[in-house]
Amino acid sequence: MSGRPVRVLLACSGLEHAHRGYESFARECFAALRGEPRLDLWLVKGSGPRRERELAVPSLRRDGRVARALARGGVSELKVEQFAFGLSLQPAILRLRPDAVYFSEWYTGVALHALRRVNRQGYALVLSNGSMAAEGFEPFDRVHQHTAPALEYVLARGADPARQTLLPVAFEVPESVPTAEERRALRARLGLPADRPVVISVAALNRHHKRLDYVIEEVARLPEPRPYLLLVGHPEPETDALRALARERLGEGGHGFRSVPRPEVDALLRASDAFVLASLAEGLPRALVEAMAHGLPCLAHDYSVARYALGEHGRLADMTQPGALAGLLRATLASEDSGAEERRRSVYERFSWDALRPRYVELLAGAAGRAPFPR
Repeated sequence: MSGRPVRVLLACSGLEHAHRGYESFARECFAALRGEPRLDLWLVKGSGPRRERELAVPSLRRDGRVARALARGGVSELKVEQFAFGLSLQPAILRLRPDAVYFSEWYTGVALHALRRVNRQGYALVLSNGSMAAEGFEPFDRVHQHTAPALEYVLARGADPARQTLLPVAFEVPESVPTAEERRALRARLGLPADRPVVISVAALNRHHKRLDYVIEEVARLPEPRPYLLLVGHPEPETDALRALARERLGEGGHGFRSVPRPEVDALLRASDAFVLASLAEGLPRALVEAMAHGLPCLAHDYSVARYALGEHGRLADMTQPGALAGLLRATLASEDSGAEERRRSVYERFSWDALRPRYVELLAGAAGRAPFPR
């Protein structure tokens, strides 16, 4: 590399028009690493304004007419967006000549691999495996596994260990947990009830993965006056049915749905009393760690990744069972909680950019210039 910085494209198709963990991570990663002297980092996205070292490339969007027309036979609008975005990166790749491309979306990587084979380009492909995919890594030069359980999972299924790197997802961690006075002020500003606990879940607003129907039913099991349930996330086709279920089971005044830009999520977390994530499997549940960073007690399904993420601070149960979450909520909201700062400190020590930044630099700089894997 002749001593020059390694040029890396950080690519995310949904940045600016979607609000998920992938987009949040891409934005934070760019902010945390752009000043590193070993990296020449560029952020490339599918929409939004252009800024210094930040490019928007014209491509298909998941909510557009063309993506909807192409989605069929198990291929979703999201997969269409990801693949099309990978192909649309070609002009930026030809102009910037990156040494590596870092991305979270598998279909974007497949498109980039196809371009690389056609044009004989030498950039390394680095997948951040947030979806906990178990196989299909052959197109990629390095796979960033977020948790020890995820790494064990893929190796047990035959993944090439030479391509795998274990590195936790990094987070911006607040300097303090909210005081009771701050929480009251935030609730007044955000229009949240002041007279009962607020239970929040930050997740895609769906049934099939995030299981928000289960969360609604479990809160409905609690006796009056129930906590207020706040569901924050990006709408999906299942969201309207969830809204109807919440109205039926919790009443108009017992719940709220919100879709907000990522910076506004922090305020909603700091205004709440407890966090719930009912999904049965995740790569590394970003929202769970972010909630704990704000000091919230976190309630989740009991499985290996949740135990890894929450450590000794997790409040876990078998959430395949009716009544399991309701029991956890009842015990959590009835107890005297003095562990907020310990939870924040745990996240800082294990997952903060301060702790992990040098390892991310090595992940990306080390990918460039390696002997390429067979194409």
